[in-house]
Amino acid sequence: MQMTETHVRQYREEGYCMIRELIPRDHIEAVRRRTLEIVENKPKWDAGYFQVVDPARYRSAKGETIPWGIQGPAKEEEVFRKVADHPHLVEAMSRLLGGAVKRFTDQVGVKHGYMTEEQGGCSYFHQDSFYWHIDPNLGCNCWIPMSDVDRDGIALAVMPRSHAGWTLIPHESYYDDPPMGTERNGAFEPFKRHRIPFDRIDFSGEALVPMAAGDGLFFTNYTWHRSEPNRSGETRAFYAIAYELKR
Repeated sequence: MQMTETHVRQYREEGYCMIRELIPRDHIEAVRRRTLEIVENKPKWDAGYFQVVDPARYRSAKGETIPWGIQGPAKEEEVFRKVADHPHLVEAMSRLLGGAVKRFTDQVGVKHGYMTEEQGGCSYFHQDSFYWHIDPNLGCNCWIPMSDVDRDGIALAVMPRSHAGWTLIPHESYYDDPPMGTERNGAFEPFKRHRIPFDRIDFSGEALVPMAAGDGLFFTNYTWHRSEPNRSGETRAFYAIAYELKR
């Protein structure tokens, strides 16, 4: 892991930076394999750990709900903690945020290759602090793909300098297609996500970031970012891990 002052400067000026080979490939491959196992056979964790696809549209071969997101897996299994608490990640977060840090949250996202909806599992431009309410300069997210990603293959796009002024843009709410939600007591509850309205966005200014498995894309909690749809035909996954300054 080679983090330089150029990375720190880009993060502060542009709102993001990307570090090659942040996490060893064997750690990422172990997380990828375990994620696919969980998709096929959910462990007996609390239902709140899982964001699932609308079961009216998709179910597993066993007739069970299919995870789209796994919230806080590092709380449950060492294979996830090895990535979420990796020394490379902690060191990078400390340098970018300028002090001692602690993990705020972690989540795995799964974008299934067999889904045919036009949205394709993409997410739209948003700011993390709209969800998490972390103050400026105090939080940072790292997005780590579990396989190589590019356009139409779940890569992230960021809007350079969108963090300038530390302003939260009003977001609008929407349902994914297919809807994503939680299942409790056999009932599916879809939930809304939030995005910056399209008429506020000049897409010509965005930067799409191709990445290899184990690379880390760091961005502030105020940086606009979105994800590409999955047109690869293969299930793709990523690990997003957020840190904050200790206070």
